[in-house]
Amino acid sequence: SAVIFSVIFALNGCDNNQSQNPKPPQHQPESTISIEKPQVQNNREKLVRSIKSVAVLDPWQVKEEEQFSLIRDLFEGLTAYDAQGNIIPAVAESWKTQDNKNWTFILREGLKWSNGTPLTAQDFVLSWQALSQSESPLKSYLLYLNLKGAKAVLEKKQPLTNLGISAENDRTLLITLDKPTPYLPEMLAHIALLPQYRDLNLSVSNGAYMLSLRDEKGVHLVKNPHYWQKDSVSFKQVDYVPYDTKPLAEWDIIWSSSEKTENIQYFPQLCGYFYEFNLRDPKLSNPLIRKAIASLISVTGITNNEMPNAIPSSYFLPKAMLQGQDSRWEPVLAEQLLAQSEITEKQPLVLRLAYDDISLHQNIANRLARQLSESDLLRVEGEPMSWPQLQEKRNKGDFQLIRSGWCADFNHPMAFLGLFYSKSPDNKSGYSNADYDQLFEQALKSVSEKERSE
Repeated sequence: SAVIFSVIFALNGCDNNQSQNPKPPQHQPESTISIEKPQVQNNREKLVRSIKSVAVLDPWQVKEEEQFSLIRDLFEGLTAYDAQGNIIPAVAESWKTQDNKNWTFILREGLKWSNGTPLTAQDFVLSWQALSQSESPLKSYLLYLNLKGAKAVLEKKQPLTNLGISAENDRTLLITLDKPTPYLPEMLAHIALLPQYRDLNLSVSNGAYMLSLRDEKGVHLVKNPHYWQKDSVSFKQVDYVPYDTKPLAEWDIIWSSSEKTENIQYFPQLCGYFYEFNLRDPKLSNPLIRKAIASLISVTGITNNEMPNAIPSSYFLPKAMLQGQDSRWEPVLAEQLLAQSEITEKQPLVLRLAYDDISLHQNIANRLARQLSESDLLRVEGEPMSWPQLQEKRNKGDFQLIRSGWCADFNHPMAFLGLFYSKSPDNKSGYSNADYDQLFEQALKSVSEKERSE
């Protein structure tokens, strides 16, 4: 049964920088924009990137997505994503598990911080412990990680040593989880889990670059001589400069621009934009009604003008995660299905459409309402509201159809599929299917990626 119908405006693909904690996006999901000048390919001295907000050098305090690149230039975690969105070893050269709960990560030999001091497994232990006691909203990621003892430690009911991370020696890191999590390596690439130097007052990093200067003109980074793969670093310097200080032609990479250029290239994010059914509603619990409603929607007709860079989809998963599956068109007579469900012109189905009162979402909701209203058996009532009110309604289950969205924390189908797991706190639609739950739990326990995919 369709739970989330085919209004999925998925800016789908691999966001190599990873997104922040998963949540329905408040505004239109932006895609990163890259403008490359031909001479950059031959000039390896300096890369100039724009930044719209005040630069933040602490991974735990980053709020703007545009700053992720800056943080990842300075820091590197246990794992990372390559240009194709595949998880690869970073600070950790290898890892193993036999049950998806108890993991061993082996760090590379000779790792150092940018000041030349050794970087060891204990640095990750101390970083995660410090995160758990910080005021950063990113500390909740330790819970999302299923890290053993995280809830009690975050609530300060148990000591830091009860957190499921420990160092066996300088190069061996042990991570213990509360439940099987086969995609842990993907999750470890998250910005919240980047290592922090023991003295947080010092600007010391472990990534490809280190801080050279920070002033009113921006943030200036230089190549880190102690980085483990320093010979593969492309540029000697990287400057992050406020966007309004230079004309467009002088930039190598910008975050966003209203100006147009033929050299512009869009990089999609691992996000989806959709409308969600509430299956607790007596009418919408009927799969025939949901199927009829979904058949009336033209996703392309909605996205073309409002979200020109979005990728219309009839699947909830991003296209790159479908492994060659293709959508099958099935003729549906909406009026016939609605009539079978005892809906008539005299007693039409009244649908409440909840959305946030920002112009983009209002325009999309109006287009959606017009499409649904083409049936004489449906009446659509728009419910515009503030973002906090929309979130409250969704959390309480007080809706019929609601504007929603999801940005994955890591590049794996399970980051999306958990929304349909009946025991997940993120399942707001009320979807519950014993077969689905069984398959989902089976996938969590399997140590074979092939088995999980099947």
